[in-house]
Amino acid sequence: MQFERHWRQVSWAVLDKSLPLVFGVGFMLLVVRVLPAGELGLQAIASTLLLTASQLLRFLFLVPLTKVVAEGTEAVRVAATGASLYVLASAGVALGLVAGRELWAGLFAKPALAAVLLPSAVLLAVGSARDAVSATLEGERRLQRLFWLDAAYYAVALGALGFWRWSGVARTATMIQWTQAAAASAGSLLSVVCAWRALAARPGRAQVARLAGFGRYSFATGLGTTVGQQADALLAGALMEPSAVASYHVAKLFFRVFNMLAQAISQVLMSLVSKLHAAGRARDLRVLYEKSVCFLHLALLPVLVLLLLLAPQVYALFYGPRYTDSIPVFRILTASALCLPFASVGSPFLLGLGRLRSLLAITWMGTILGIALAWLWIPHYGPSGAALAVLVAAVFGMVARTVALQRQLGFTLRDVAWRTRDAVAFVRRHLRFS
Repeated sequence: MQFERHWRQVSWAVLDKSLPLVFGVGFMLLVVRVLPAGELGLQAIASTLLLTASQLLRFLFLVPLTKVVAEGTEAVRVAATGASLYVLASAGVALGLVAGRELWAGLFAKPALAAVLLPSAVLLAVGSARDAVSATLEGERRLQRLFWLDAAYYAVALGALGFWRWSGVARTATMIQWTQAAAASAGSLLSVVCAWRALAARPGRAQVARLAGFGRYSFATGLGTTVGQQADALLAGALMEPSAVASYHVAKLFFRVFNMLAQAISQVLMSLVSKLHAAGRARDLRVLYEKSVCFLHLALLPVLVLLLLLAPQVYALFYGPRYTDSIPVFRILTASALCLPFASVGSPFLLGLGRLRSLLAITWMGTILGIALAWLWIPHYGPSGAALAVLVAAVFGMVARTVALQRQLGFTLRDVAWRTRDAVAFVRRHLRFS
């Protein structure tokens, strides 16, 4: 099997997932450098709650939407059904967040959080249409169009933050969330206008059943994944003061880049693995796994080493003299990204091979381990304790996924390492034709 045949799709997926990175850099320069630490801590907690809710909704509705649309049967009607369910569910969660904002503020022991949760809920609701269109385009593998729509949205979002930065508007977390909500409204409107044909059908009960059939497994796994990814930030928000939460948040801003890369990889690999497995092409699956892990390691290692070595310079560039106390936290989180190649390739392989129970067990064991360690270590070590919990959970997830797939595919770590020769040949061919 030629890995290179799928490189164009991988490239557009990675390019699309790099847009949040650009936005993150802009957010650091426009917001983090000027927003007071206490306000940034409140914004971080609200964003974590929002991200947790949106990820759970994504696993319940959008992941099944993408998969079923990719199957090609009644794709437009499936897209319309899944999009409608997702938008309605997002609105319901947003209303619940608004109604219970005082309760959430009490749980985090931060009364000022209640005001920040109102625009955060609006952001969730108004951005849901754009998310639904994005999931539909992913299922149709129209990744180039998806990239341009996302590029337009993030350009608007950065423009809105730039206006906030230089217009003299209040330097508060609440205003930041309202600014992002306005940009999300524009992004949803643009997405619906440009991709309305993909959703131009009447939702149906049969399509609901198809989406629910896969959605229950996707949600069970996604619940563990989401809790595992956000538990450290949620516990930090509950156990630390807003200024300490801000310190941990700025360290995680860079780390989220690697989570986005994992999503791009999963986006391309899951459907491809499913097709190869259905066709009984065991050797091609093994080759695909070996090349995917090897190529990703070769791409990531230089970046991670540079980030570890140049962490003080990176902080000075983006944050100026602020938050230097979180550099050790940043280095711990960066080290945990060394586990990404085996973990991010392993998850879509387990899904595509139908090993849902194995993936579910691995995900939840890693999540419980991470939560327990964060609960024990945050009171003693602060932000560094939260980062160490992330590192240990990441190592566990990498080892568990690798062992499970080694039994299924029969590869060895030496086989993965030897794929370096294929990577060199791949680069040489592209340089020759460029």
